[in-house]
Amino acid sequence: AMGGAAGATQCGKATLLGELAAMHQRRKVAGWPPFLVRLGSAEDVRPLQYFLFQEVEGDESSEVSERDKDRGARVLVAPNAGAEEEGPWEVPAAVRGGAGTPFDRDVELTLTVPADYPARPLQVRVEGITRHLMLTDANEPVPMFYNSMNLPPGEDGAYDLPTTLLAVHRLFSAPLRFPESTLGEGQLEEIEEQWAEDAEEDAKRRATIEAYRPQARHPELFEGDLREEWFDLAFVQAVLRDGSAEAVRAFVKEECAGAYSFPMFTPAFCGLLIDEAEHYQASGLPVRRPNSMNAYGLILNDGIGLESFIDALHRRALQPVARALFPQEGCRLDGHHAFLVHYQQGKDLGLDTHTDDSDVTFNTALGKEFTGAGLSLCGMMGGAGMRKLRHVYRHVVGRCLVHLGRHRHGADDIESGERINLIVWNHNSLWRKSTPYRSIELPDETDEPDAVCVSYTHDRDYEQHVGKALTEAQALFAKRAWYPPLR
Repeated sequence: AMGGAAGATQCGKATLLGELAAMHQRRKVAGWPPFLVRLGSAEDVRPLQYFLFQEVEGDESSEVSERDKDRGARVLVAPNAGAEEEGPWEVPAAVRGGAGTPFDRDVELTLTVPADYPARPLQVRVEGITRHLMLTDANEPVPMFYNSMNLPPGEDGAYDLPTTLLAVHRLFSAPLRFPESTLGEGQLEEIEEQWAEDAEEDAKRRATIEAYRPQARHPELFEGDLREEWFDLAFVQAVLRDGSAEAVRAFVKEECAGAYSFPMFTPAFCGLLIDEAEHYQASGLPVRRPNSMNAYGLILNDGIGLESFIDALHRRALQPVARALFPQEGCRLDGHHAFLVHYQQGKDLGLDTHTDDSDVTFNTALGKEFTGAGLSLCGMMGGAGMRKLRHVYRHVVGRCLVHLGRHRHGADDIESGERINLIVWNHNSLWRKSTPYRSIELPDETDEPDAVCVSYTHDRDYEQHVGKALTEAQALFAKRAWYPPLR
């Protein structure tokens, strides 16, 4: 039973549709509560195509939420064969944060409706990049949100839609409430201070984005849609128009096991995106760099306001490719981090061997002209031969390389010219809750690693295998080294 018992299923969907109808009727008569901005109707309810299930002895599977799964059970991601009838389902909504707070803005939501709703509460996900102390990395409220102090069920123990929406409004008005017995001395004050700091940071980030928008050199990048003219014609045909797994697999080139390349952007679009980034960096507004290891480059989605463009790219262009090539990790991409990296003599030359904080990574060369600067692809984190060289990929302007985030790789030093790449880290919150993601083990090596695949940042035995001492700068990163594991 992929979605629960039939009786519970009918109760779940019927309850949801009844609540939606009642709230839309209320809007016509007396209006919605002032904090409610938007709410989907029956036509907007859509079944989840993928979901978490846990293997149960004597049964093939049962749908499970992250909060309710049994300890020790093997939790997997799978296509939801009975999605339309059995759920779970999703419905969009938007609420307003607290008046006079830094979150006094519209907050877009996706509400997931379990098959046995209202016995179990609606699951909340906040859409879009948001700084909030009480949201997880998956943009979901922390478990305390579902405590009865913050999301109370009715007298009959059932949850309802209006109370859930009110609870989300309160989440963006003040910190969650905690039982006094669970907090140490001064801890409540610390929570309140951190909540306020995150809220102010979120407001400052949005103010920067709003300040740049009128200055943008290419406003079409900020319209939240894709233009086919930006893409290679073969990509348009195989991905944007067809999008089937068969079309994608026939279109891409396998560079090595687990890494594929394909033409994506036109040279003209590559130049346009570089021009916008350079224009922003000359604006005097705050520049956010990609990470601690890249002193140059620029965050795009969370930095200059290109989130809507990356959303569209993510949904229409990257998702079909990820799902076709990586059916587990790429089945449902629901988060992203997009940035430019910039390599040039006198600036960053390359990047140490590493894995990404990503489930599926897309890496596209935008320009300009360069020699060297290949990408050394090694083995897979947790797999045999993790530190063995598999392939050296040579970047071509407009061409994209896609691989799993746990695929170990490093950017070779640039020899001449200037290389700028668009990198999109994509996240799949379902995959990150599954047993395979959470139980990756690091096997003992049976072969000598290749020096190019050994990392001064992550590997304790760098000097042993590379044959040279760490520089002063490398030694600072080496303090965080974790491999080989201490057994």
